[in-house]
Amino acid sequence: MGMGAQRLFEMVTSGQPGPGWLSPLRAAAIGASSLYGLAVWARNLGYDLQLGQVRHLPAPVVGVGNLTVGGTGKTPLVMAVVRALTRLGLPSAVISRGYGGQAGQGGQAGQGVTWVSLGDGPLVDAAQSGDEPALLAQRLPVPVAAGPDRFNVGRAVLARCGPRVLVGDDLFQHRHLHRDLDIVALDARAPLGNGLMLPAGPLREPASGLRRALAVVLTHADNPEMARERRAWLRGFWGEGPVLACRHRQLGLSDRDGRRLEPESWRGRPALAFCGLARPEGFCQGLEDLGLKVLGLETFADHHPYAPDELERLWEKGRSLGAEALVTSEKDAVRLPPVLPPALKLWLTRLDLEFENGPGDLEAVLAWGLSPWGREL
Repeated sequence: MGMGAQRLFEMVTSGQPGPGWLSPLRAAAIGASSLYGLAVWARNLGYDLQLGQVRHLPAPVVGVGNLTVGGTGKTPLVMAVVRALTRLGLPSAVISRGYGGQAGQGGQAGQGVTWVSLGDGPLVDAAQSGDEPALLAQRLPVPVAAGPDRFNVGRAVLARCGPRVLVGDDLFQHRHLHRDLDIVALDARAPLGNGLMLPAGPLREPASGLRRALAVVLTHADNPEMARERRAWLRGFWGEGPVLACRHRQLGLSDRDGRRLEPESWRGRPALAFCGLARPEGFCQGLEDLGLKVLGLETFADHHPYAPDELERLWEKGRSLGAEALVTSEKDAVRLPPVLPPALKLWLTRLDLEFENGPGDLEAVLAWGLSPWGREL
């Protein structure tokens, strides 16, 4: 989605007053939303009645997904799941569609599978893999592979890397592949957005689809009271499965080459921020919480690939404002051009999830969800 389309979507779904043409556009979006919802309902009904083919892999599959488009923190949750599996002593790998990259259209040489990492760093760039698999390959010491058919991707991973738990990124609506444990991320600040389906709202499917999930993680739950309120709301229509809560925490900054910086080198320093994220305001708040002096925020469309001239322009603007550096997210960093302007000073953030009761809660959910595999794990 381009920046113009993204802003238009935000205007349509916000419910705020706007230009005269916005009301008929919202009415059209609601009509399209009804048609989209009908198609999703029919598809889900087919799978519920076992009319759609569901394929099983000879390994445990953990699906991580969401009900809405963008901004729930799904990718950091995938990282947390992989690390929890490692602490449990279980080898794992990530399988992804590769949205936004060549992988999503069929992979390397038309084979349907793009090897993003074998566990020791990225093998391809974000243009080939998509930005989320590229980031996962940078941050995780496990195999990462992408392709439009997650069954074929999973089969390739098992054949090449051996038995392991497969963690499916953005898998909740991909019902063609069986999962042993579906974990859904919901943004605690607005779990269902405006409650409408695409394109009138952010929902990919009706809230009733949540009943397929075995566990829910409330992200951006910055205080215990918010978590309690959302848990009570969930119990009204979902069930008695585990509901975890976590908040997003910036771990610090690194330089343009990925070397971690000491806090005294950036705390209180002026910087111009930029990002192409679904929720840029949260990114800016996180920088201020770190102690940066944010002089401004330049926003781009989600998954935006940056060009060298854009970075030149940003650096010129930053210097005119008195910025010592540009600062962006690690997810944006994988979409930067391979050669950066020599004079550019760039800081990169590192994001992690902090669970309400510590990381042990996620480990317990994974052990429970994968228990049917018993000694095979």
